[in-house]
Amino acid sequence: MAVCTCMLIVVFLYLFFSGLKVNLAQLAALPEALPIEAQIRNLNGTLTSSMMIKESVIQALEDSVYVKDLSYTAELAAVTAEISEEATAELGQGSMTFPSCLGVNRVDALDGLPAEAFTFASNANSGMLGGAEPVCVMRKADLDVQGLSVGDNIRMTLFTITYPNDNAMNKLYWLGVYDVRIIGSFEVPVSETETRTAQVIFPVKWLRKEQAKAGSLFFADSAHFRVANPLELNTFKTEMDEAGLMPIISEANGSQRGNALTVNDETFIKTAARLKENIALTQILTPFVVVIVGFLGFVASYLLLQSRRPEIAIMRSLGVSRRSCFGMLLFESAVLELSGSLAGVAAASFLVDMDASLGLGVAVPFFFVYIAGTAVALAMLGRFSVMQVLTALD
Repeated sequence: MAVCTCMLIVVFLYLFFSGLKVNLAQLAALPEALPIEAQIRNLNGTLTSSMMIKESVIQALEDSVYVKDLSYTAELAAVTAEISEEATAELGQGSMTFPSCLGVNRVDALDGLPAEAFTFASNANSGMLGGAEPVCVMRKADLDVQGLSVGDNIRMTLFTITYPNDNAMNKLYWLGVYDVRIIGSFEVPVSETETRTAQVIFPVKWLRKEQAKAGSLFFADSAHFRVANPLELNTFKTEMDEAGLMPIISEANGSQRGNALTVNDETFIKTAARLKENIALTQILTPFVVVIVGFLGFVASYLLLQSRRPEIAIMRSLGVSRRSCFGMLLFESAVLELSGSLAGVAAASFLVDMDASLGLGVAVPFFFVYIAGTAVALAMLGRFSVMQVLTALD
């Protein structure tokens, strides 16, 4: 009877704490299973690119421990000729050789352009787009039109693009004349969805460096990333607020300023909340479960040992001390309860995938709590009149 009781309790405890362990593991794995994507937009949320995102915001994102996989771009245009800064006023984007260029901080900054769309020279790789050297990757169609090849050096006049007066009319700002090496090419894949591409792609870190040298302000035109530690969302959002990023206000007027942040965290928050509720409930119930197990050890042992009072009385009449009787019965109970605990672990392994460490973590504490209840039951059971019991037997 004692063996069966212990076995059933251990199975229950294993399933109880196994559920807690599974919930904790799921909560820890949730950031990878449900990554939280975030994107900078304008205040009313209508724009995801062609904005003016301050360099201080980009720097805050780069420095934040809550931001990972940051991708950002900057718009610019290029002419394959030397153009003086004074002549810029007479030029429009339509007169550019490459009116649509982008600076990127990583090769996958442009959604819709997979890695296989790029071909790099033998002495180059995609990581160079994350560097600060004067290199570029050009669309294959534009390479053919210009009669260029991967590996060529090309002299370009670069112009940054901004949106003064906070409207959609952009303006070109002369940046400088540069000799740039073409390290690769790319082809825009045929897709049913709209893909944002460019004719020429430059390392945005190089552009930032050159703009800093020229004393001009840098603006990114798009930025998106993943939240590095979604379990600390509130701290992350506080940090983003301090960086000057606001929540979307759909009623706001249209603007080219990239000063709002969308965080796609609804699914994550709901899932994490459910897991945390389950974990909290299990943790609240744990002390009660321990007390109940000890109480069961006391009650079950007391009831099972009631029938052994005559045996104890005879042992006492033969000169066995109360302490020795207590020790022998406790040892006998311990053997039975340990056997039941191990049997419970074995039975639990047939019900669920057994975790050896959890099995021992349940069986060992249970054994000591249960044996403590048994010891209390034995101590109470030993308080009886030996002569009264022996007389009753006669």
